[in-house]
Amino acid sequence: METEEVVRSLVNGLTPVRRLPGLGWRSALWTIFALACVCAGTFALGARPDLAGAIRDPAFLRANALLLLVFVLSARAAFQLSVPGSDRGAAARMLPLGGLLLWGCCIACGRSACALPPAPISIAGLSCAVKLLLLGLAPSLMGFSMLRKAAPLSPGWTGWFALLSPGSLALLGTRWVCAREDPLHLFLWHLLPALAAALLGIYLGRRLLARPRLRA
Repeated sequence: METEEVVRSLVNGLTPVRRLPGLGWRSALWTIFALACVCAGTFALGARPDLAGAIRDPAFLRANALLLLVFVLSARAAFQLSVPGSDRGAAARMLPLGGLLLWGCCIACGRSACALPPAPISIAGLSCAVKLLLLGLAPSLMGFSMLRKAAPLSPGWTGWFALLSPGSLALLGTRWVCAREDPLHLFLWHLLPALAAALLGIYLGRRLLARPRLRA
């Protein structure tokens, strides 16, 4: 077969491809959607009774600022990893996890001035984990849908950040709903579900975001 015929046969088999919007635009669009979903969900669940005092407490505000930072960094990392050549290396990947660990240190080392007295750990705390997962569900589905249209070369890492980002935002929303401030409750029923969801993202990323391999 002549070269011209080979080229013509290849061209005839092509289908039009719609170019995706820019990296910044897609990450900003998803960020706005996630914020709207979690804000609406938090409003629907109802704010904690001591919220007026909590938002004036520096410890509470610092912890929430850290969660918001993890949310933004993770979202940016997920969309960067979905574009070949945009990954900024291992250091950038560790920043969101470092922020989450710093949040854990703040919770362990300090106690909010507006905190209620510690209560015994019980299965009742499971309701916080359920609220967290519900708050992060719609942003997670939207994020995976957007990332599947791109071309992530590290699907596991991409899936990790795709669920760590809404998980940290849902964790923030849950803090505005739950008045419990004792560290054990926050680690067991707030932080662990968010980390478990992010770990699930690694598996889902490898299953849903991996590109099919071409056969020789």
